[in-house]
Amino acid sequence: MESEGIWYFGDRKIELRRLEVPEPGPRDVMVEIEACGVCRGDIVGFVGDYARYHPYPFCAGHEGVGTAIKVGGQVREIKVGQRVALHELPIGTPGGALMARHALRSDRDLTAIPQGSIPVHLWIVEPVVCVVNSLIHSGLQPGDSIAVIGAGYMGLLFVQGLRRSLTGNLTVLDLDQQRLRLARDFGADLTIHLQSGSLPDSLFRSFDVVVDTGGSEATMDYTFRLVRMGGIIVNFAWHRHPYTFDLEDWHLNGWRILNTVPEMNPDFGALYARAISLLANGTFTNERLVTHVGPVEKALELFNAAADRTDGYIKGVITF
Repeated sequence: MESEGIWYFGDRKIELRRLEVPEPGPRDVMVEIEACGVCRGDIVGFVGDYARYHPYPFCAGHEGVGTAIKVGGQVREIKVGQRVALHELPIGTPGGALMARHALRSDRDLTAIPQGSIPVHLWIVEPVVCVVNSLIHSGLQPGDSIAVIGAGYMGLLFVQGLRRSLTGNLTVLDLDQQRLRLARDFGADLTIHLQSGSLPDSLFRSFDVVVDTGGSEATMDYTFRLVRMGGIIVNFAWHRHPYTFDLEDWHLNGWRILNTVPEMNPDFGALYARAISLLANGTFTNERLVTHVGPVEKALELFNAAADRTDGYIKGVITF
């Protein structure tokens, strides 16, 4: 069927263009997209830095939720009219893009969302799945002293999840005072404003686990300064740059450096049901984190705010 989606051209150019979505097969579900979150990958595509991953132009988006409007004859778990979260597919897969009015998924690649009072633009599930995946694979132990570097959207989701776990002490570090206030509201025990690169000497090599959600050379520098001997470094952020560190330090300090991105888990899709349950019971919430919501016709304005981080931007959602 013919639909529309946001096409990325680079250099901050996007257009709402025609998109062909295949009709459902026996095990497929056609979904009318209601909302799709704007992630860092979308911004990389928007500003023109995505060519090494996929040629321009392309239609993408992977944080989509919507309503099933057609189901194949062999689909049993999903009914027409049911709200679902769609799992990510490779860019270019027919019907795979979620920054679009319609998408197609097999019944294995979407998960039902329960009815309730949470507005659809707050049912952005995939980022929560990423955090749940990281928490499962990070080797956390009850009573651990944990530092989260970066209080952006993903960092604040980490704070929510860690505060509801058996974390001993939770410290959050960031350059933005507003985001640090949110971190305290979500349960951080201590927040550190990294003004002019300062770091209290008392924190040096003091944490059992350090989670880097910032994705810069500076945040990695802080990570190696904060983690204790025998501690765990959780490299969650997308670092789009080379980084050099001393292998002797790594060896002599006995650090475990973990990469907890979705690609490390072949069963990542199975975590959607867990994440949806945790959103439904309030362990995670997108309230106060989704700062910019706009219809697809005004997507350019929202994408520019996301790229420039203006207007208190933390997380954007496009609605259809």
